[in-house]
Amino acid sequence: MILGNIYQQEDFEKIKSKQVYKNERFHTVLLQLKKEEMLKPHHSATDAFLMVAEGEIIFTLKEKVYELKKGDMFSFKAFETHDVKAVTDAIILIIK
Repeated sequence: MILGNIYQQEDFEKIKSKQVYKNERFHTVLLQLKKEEMLKPHHSATDAFLMVAEGEIIFTLKEKVYELKKGDMFSFKAFETHDVKAVTDAIILIIK
């Protein structure tokens, strides 16, 4: 089943979140952030996995800072407070 191509997305002017796949076990979200945009501290109700598809981000998890760039992958547990800041325009694929 072909669901699309993350590199063929339309341009964006602000934070954009798009669900690209969902079934009874997990769902996948494509998140686009412009340089300097930030997702304020929040948490997920489920464990999550992310991959930086484009750009660079700063991912803060429980007050520890991770600098992630294109190709980097990261996982975290449910209910762990985290935030995200785009160092450059960025595209993140999130599976939870």
